[in-house]
Amino acid sequence: MIIHMAEGATPDQTQRVIDRVVHDYGLRCETIVSDTTVIGVTGIAAVIDEGRILELPGVDRVIRITEKYKDASRTWHHEDSVVQVGPVPVGGQHLTVFGGPCAIESESQALDSARLARAAGVDVLRAFVDKSRTSPYDYRGLALDRGLEIAAAMKAETGLPIVSELIDLRHLDAFLRAGVDVIQVGARSAQYSPLLEELSRIEVPIVLKHGFGNDMTEWLCAAAYIMSGIDREGRATGRGNRNVILCYRGIKSFESETRFAADVAMIPLVRHRSHLPLLADPSHSSGDRKLVERVAYGLVAAGASGFEFDIHSNPAEALCDGKQAVGPEAGRIVENARRIHAMLAGVGYETGASLAAAAT
Repeated sequence: MIIHMAEGATPDQTQRVIDRVVHDYGLRCETIVSDTTVIGVTGIAAVIDEGRILELPGVDRVIRITEKYKDASRTWHHEDSVVQVGPVPVGGQHLTVFGGPCAIESESQALDSARLARAAGVDVLRAFVDKSRTSPYDYRGLALDRGLEIAAAMKAETGLPIVSELIDLRHLDAFLRAGVDVIQVGARSAQYSPLLEELSRIEVPIVLKHGFGNDMTEWLCAAAYIMSGIDREGRATGRGNRNVILCYRGIKSFESETRFAADVAMIPLVRHRSHLPLLADPSHSSGDRKLVERVAYGLVAAGASGFEFDIHSNPAEALCDGKQAVGPEAGRIVENARRIHAMLAGVGYETGASLAAAAT
């Protein structure tokens, strides 16, 4: 719900509205002050009696937001959000590259791949300890403590922030103690609400992958779980975690020659509907290193805020997803992607900060 205060409304009148929403309904308010004051209400706003708000002095109008993913929507947050990963900005006008091995297999493999990723120019290093695999017989990672020890060594060796996928809530504290800078929620976990709710209680940036069969609304609703801080009874338990980064990887389709179907139109569509930074994954969407480079360029040209791809020092011997991992060509991919991004910097979207660029 959005409450527009009338022009000339006093701070006391605005505070009275906020007090009513917070005290009577247990919801949370955020305000934007420009020419007039706008109050955004977060939570299950259906419980609010609009009449009791409209009767208050200084209130101009009340608008109910129809999207189910309010916190992730541009309706309330018009400008592009930028999530800070240590010194690395993700979103807005930046192109941010996440890269590294799909899984930590050994210390030598992980460090060699980390050095290769750093040399290629990636901004955030993949250091995946847990692997959620289709078959129980597939490689699923080293013992947790050993994997996190190697992940920390990758971070120390390269000086890059690291991202790692969390598939078990019991491992969250260990991830944080090990210095993981970004927690990734994989496609299999993208709608597991207990995990999303727990991640709403921390401030560490979250990469939320696109689920195998999720439509856009379901995906953005998953982001809202992390951002809202709302429990199952509709109460605001905290501020929520605003540091959410989306990552598109395509969906299952009837086509068997590529691993997933990546609809390039989803990139500008999601940028239009959501203010959140949007990465794309050319490795998992194509499933073949021969395709990764061109797919990466297409996703960047479509408007992705960056991309995440698999880089391995010896893809032929990889224990996990070696077929889609690139090697020394990673540097060329990053360099060309940055050129494409720069070339299209003046081509905007019909939303947010790029409205002027889109109109010219």
